[in-house]
Amino acid sequence: MGIKMKRILIILPNLDLGGTELVVMNYLRAGGLIFDFVVHDEAGYYEAEARALGARIFRVPTRSQGFWYNIGAMRALYKKYPEYNTVVVCSEHSFAFIELAVAWLSGVKTRAAWSHFSNYQGASRVKKLAHFIARPLLCLFANIFLACTQNAGEWLFGGTFSPLLKNHHIIKNAIDFTNFAFDPAVRERSRQLHGIPNEAFVLGVVGRLTPVKNHAFVLEVLKQLQNGSAPVNVYLLLVGDGELRAQLESEAKHLQASGRVIFAGQAESASYYSAFDAFLLPSLHEGLPLAALEAQAAGLPALISTTVTKEVKISESVDFLPIDGGVQPWVQKITALQAVKHNRIVDLSQSEYNIKNAAAKLRSILC
Repeated sequence: MGIKMKRILIILPNLDLGGTELVVMNYLRAGGLIFDFVVHDEAGYYEAEARALGARIFRVPTRSQGFWYNIGAMRALYKKYPEYNTVVVCSEHSFAFIELAVAWLSGVKTRAAWSHFSNYQGASRVKKLAHFIARPLLCLFANIFLACTQNAGEWLFGGTFSPLLKNHHIIKNAIDFTNFAFDPAVRERSRQLHGIPNEAFVLGVVGRLTPVKNHAFVLEVLKQLQNGSAPVNVYLLLVGDGELRAQLESEAKHLQASGRVIFAGQAESASYYSAFDAFLLPSLHEGLPLAALEAQAAGLPALISTTVTKEVKISESVDFLPIDGGVQPWVQKITALQAVKHNRIVDLSQSEYNIKNAAAKLRSILC
């Protein structure tokens, strides 16, 4: 008889396209663990794949939809499935202590919180203050502390977070690098799909169209490139969707040659990196963005804001640039990149961000 793999319950808002969801899916794909999911929103992009990989998916109301309905649904789930000895809550704030407290009351022995962010995105000052106040409760009910970076750990758990302390662990936002290797055929196909000429220089941005990703900054970069003394043949390809799409599309229409701004929408990003000539990430803040790792795996020059952790640099193709002094440093760097032919073949197989290496570490912690 084969060894029965341990089932681990993961709690997160949804299984739609997004950085946190993709991180969790990468670990599920790596094998060795079976993740089951508690989600709150409508069916997301990854749900069918997760089920195909053996996951069960439970949908419960959010606390905002009904605090006691949420608590009752979770208590009923733990009673029905007593095999859940390990629960992991993915969160950007310390209110996750509520899910962990319910797990504790239900007899779940291993209760982990997993931080993927270095800030409470879009939260008011009051909510951020409440986050700081609730931190001790999170640390009381969790007994394993996971974070994608040191900064992300300190944000969720406080200044005491350290991988040197008991049950505090850095779990990298790892990927399968082979999925993002440069492919000339994919490059040609992706460009043809969006009507981009072979000779054009394509700036690529991958991520949800939300304020923290700072897409308006990239539009300003493109505007300056177009209005310079020597206008350049540059296209901007935005992969992702979100609440700012209509606003960004409106802003893009006012640019000269607005057809050069292409909104690809919500899509798997792997097929797009080969089409890019440079990758831009001007985010206001991040945990550890997977898109930056994927871009490096594709051999792309990557321009990343100085507000993003330096841990994201795993190759020599990364430049960190400021976003608080205007777009000129970005414009100058892009102009310089156009004059250089880049080797798109890279070997990152030994990186700690390789999912095979990282998944083995996570299994050793949770099992």
